[in-house]
Amino acid sequence: MSLKLKFAAVLAGLAVCGLAAAQAYPTKPIKLLVGFAPGGATDQLGRTYARKLSEKLGQQVVVDNKPGAGGNLAIQLLTQSPADGYTLAVGANYIASNAALKRNPYNWDTDLAPVAQLAATPNLLVVPANSKIRNIKDLIAAGKVPGASPTFGSAGMGTSIHLAGELFKLMTGTNMTHVPYKGVSPAEVDLMAGTVDLMFGSISTAVPLVKSGRLHAIAVTSRERVKELPNIPTVEELGLKGFEVEASYLLAAPAKIPADVLKRLADAMAEINKDPEVIAFIERLYARPLKGGPEETKAFLKSEVDKWQRVVNASGLKVE
Repeated sequence: MSLKLKFAAVLAGLAVCGLAAAQAYPTKPIKLLVGFAPGGATDQLGRTYARKLSEKLGQQVVVDNKPGAGGNLAIQLLTQSPADGYTLAVGANYIASNAALKRNPYNWDTDLAPVAQLAATPNLLVVPANSKIRNIKDLIAAGKVPGASPTFGSAGMGTSIHLAGELFKLMTGTNMTHVPYKGVSPAEVDLMAGTVDLMFGSISTAVPLVKSGRLHAIAVTSRERVKELPNIPTVEELGLKGFEVEASYLLAAPAKIPADVLKRLADAMAEINKDPEVIAFIERLYARPLKGGPEETKAFLKSEVDKWQRVVNASGLKVE
């Protein structure tokens, strides 16, 4: 056999091995990092998608909660993981807002491989049931009392729950003090106890607390009312034109993940996002399903970085 033919045979063999490896993926369990404590919307989405990915890929996908830094701890761990498809993470647009805050210990554009968009959910402005703040006007008035500064809880610095409060402060000229927590659930516990005054909370966990009488709902942060909550107005309706904040969730992998593995994951996610059971679950979270793939997800993150950079620049917001 000539040298040229031998070289061609070697190349063909490598191609076959590469194809076999891609087709074999995954051959072991996959870890799915979730950057918040169990119980919140991110955790609920993560566990639903982990179960569905397990079914599609034929290997167990195990949720690993890594709360901290407003979700960023999990994303940082993701960027430090091998780019082999066996470590993934559920993230959200806090990746972009923290980039605007110069808070990310990684470069989202070069260290992450977006896989797919999952869902977008508005926040719900809530106060303790016995609060004297009953509406937007009350809140603005409370935030303009000399020396006063109502406290608002969040799931962490840079989350949509935090940034909604910062945008509200900017648009109304009110004083409010941010109190970050390591997830939605501990923030809600303190809100119900009156330790903090208000919260632009996770709608999926706040609504049951409103229905049980433990919290009072003032408004949703989306441009349109949530169809399952027709009697709760939007913040924009109540006078803040252009106010819109949503938590938009996504699946990400480390950068340099093999293209064939990324495609396998993206194709599986595209099928899952069409699953009626998943769509129904997302709607029960008062969210709307999304279906973007790797390119759409990266473009979305870029648009969010630009949006929150404008807010950071206008407000002078700095990391606490």
